[in-house]
Amino acid sequence: MQTKKLDDTITVSHQIAIEDVKAIRDQGFTILMCNRPDGEDPGQPSWEDVKTEAEALGLKTVFLPVASREDAIAMKEPFKAEMAAADGPVFAYCRTGTRCEILWTLSNS
Repeated sequence: MQTKKLDDTITVSHQIAIEDVKAIRDQGFTILMCNRPDGEDPGQPSWEDVKTEAEALGLKTVFLPVASREDAIAMKEPFKAEMAAADGPVFAYCRTGTRCEILWTLSNS
């Protein structure tokens, strides 16, 4: 996994595999957030499959998909609320990590 720690509360990543979820949990993350809509690429794991694995391992899950600039603006407040309510570090992913970073930047402006 290629990760980028934005601050002590959030790390972002490119698309994860279901097999990565345990390692994410084992690294101390308490929330797994997906900022990628389902079906963008063939073979992309569905959010439902990732969510099922994450919740089975005790992670809280959040789905805030972003496909456009308008989506990012609309998800700013929900993202901010999830970050404020987080009881530990958040691991967020999308295709490359960029949309996660954009949401984080928007929520801090």
